[in-house]
Amino acid sequence: MHKKAIYIMMLVAVLLASCSSPGRKALELSDNMLKTAPEKALAILDSIENAGGLNREEQLHLVWNRAMAHQIMGMSLAEDEQLPEAIMHYREEADKQTDSYLLEASYLNWKGKRADAINVLNKGIGKIKDSTKRVKLMAEQARLLELQREYSKAAEVMKRALELNPTERDKAILNYKIGLNLSLAGDPRSEHFYSQSVRMATENGDTAMACEFLRNYADYLANNGKYRQSNNVYREISRMMPQMAGLSAIQMAMAGNYINLHMPDSARICNEKAIESEARLEAKGFDDISRRMVIELERCLLDYGDGKPVSYVGLSRYCDSITADMRAKESTLARRQETKERLQWANHELRLDRQRMGWMLAAAVLLLLLGVAGGWIYYKNRLSRLAEAENSIDTLKRMLKETQTPAEETPEEKQQKSEDDAFFKKILLQQLGIIRMVASTPTNHNQALLKRIAGISEGKIQTDSLLVWPDLYLVIDRLYDNFHNRLTERYGNVLTEKEIQIACLLCAGFSTKEIGVVTQQSDATIYVRKTSIRKKTGAAEGQDIVSYINGIKAD
Repeated sequence: MHKKAIYIMMLVAVLLASCSSPGRKALELSDNMLKTAPEKALAILDSIENAGGLNREEQLHLVWNRAMAHQIMGMSLAEDEQLPEAIMHYREEADKQTDSYLLEASYLNWKGKRADAINVLNKGIGKIKDSTKRVKLMAEQARLLELQREYSKAAEVMKRALELNPTERDKAILNYKIGLNLSLAGDPRSEHFYSQSVRMATENGDTAMACEFLRNYADYLANNGKYRQSNNVYREISRMMPQMAGLSAIQMAMAGNYINLHMPDSARICNEKAIESEARLEAKGFDDISRRMVIELERCLLDYGDGKPVSYVGLSRYCDSITADMRAKESTLARRQETKERLQWANHELRLDRQRMGWMLAAAVLLLLLGVAGGWIYYKNRLSRLAEAENSIDTLKRMLKETQTPAEETPEEKQQKSEDDAFFKKILLQQLGIIRMVASTPTNHNQALLKRIAGISEGKIQTDSLLVWPDLYLVIDRLYDNFHNRLTERYGNVLTEKEIQIACLLCAGFSTKEIGVVTQQSDATIYVRKTSIRKKTGAAEGQDIVSYINGIKAD
């Protein structure tokens, strides 16, 4: 019963565990989208309904993938409270080790613990041997130092990264970032690294990257009062990528340089181009407040230089429109968030309902299976008990028949033994009330007799209350040469009453089955007691107990 119940519960557990397979499939699908389409990956992860039903490995997988998507999308990791556990879980996996340090650093940075984040990256740099992966960690460390305005330290970190012989593309990027940080630190060596980055990007055939480096180099030149050189760089960008020539950012920067060079006509031309370009961008929804503010400021300065009255009406209207637009967007976002929260709550309730239904179904299945198993086991036990009862009944009937059948002609000693055994069985059956019933109603269809025999066999009638053992012991002594007295005199202090009874029944020719029936004990119990008798009397294992005890007398 116990083992079968365990098997059933294990089966149900397996069935329940299989419910998480959709979750596992979603996790696997998100793995393939993290780097190429993080938004879609995040949507897939958010669609997992029964996240609480995932096992520990799957839950950590979910936390990890969600954090990776957030990081790639530039979203905060501060709310990913389970992320530290997932990081420690995956830290020793070769393909996730580098990302584990990057994620931990990002998590700490979002938590406002930037110094701790930098230290974590230091640990990763010291532990990881692959140069490409170390460069990746060092680049992130330099970025965090830059955010702390520790520009010289950031530049030094990237210089060390250059010593690891990174890819040509990474070399160009590192030189550019070294130049950028040195320029922010006011270090004149920055120009060398800017030049190196542009040269490397150009040699690599990456014109877009070279132009981006040049644009920042031009800003550096302007910040250092080299306005003509700065505008020359912007013209070089326009030459390399003509589609960038009319960009508001470039025209705005050139207008600022011309203002500082006291060239208002050239500045006006660039400012008007910047206004037109910015208007086209705003029409497409690509507003940039800072850029628009600079453009409007330049226009005000040029108007003032031309002797025109300074007017902030345009700038004020723009600021008002931006404020109104921001409020509208905030309201829309608030409504969207409200709707999202309602949907999330509804989905949560739906998931709970599904979960409850699932558990109720599982419980019902479990109860059904346990009921079926219990019924089957009860049925088998019932059949076994019925078989045992029938066997016991047959044993009693056989004993009764033996008391009624004359002994066959045998040698005198054996015939006497058989007659004595039959006589004792008759007396014992008489005490059980069986002989009396046969005498009162001598028929083969005596229902009362059969009922009594069945009652004794099934334990409904207790033989202890029927058998008078002192009287039976007297008969044993009379028929079997004082066997009971000899037994008790020698072993009465070590044998129990039950063991004495069994020894006497053995002496009277009772089989193990017959002894079990009349004493209402199982065959196994009789065998155990017989073994105990042998040990206590000193008989050898398997030796006949009666012969051994009678043999002691002969000695």
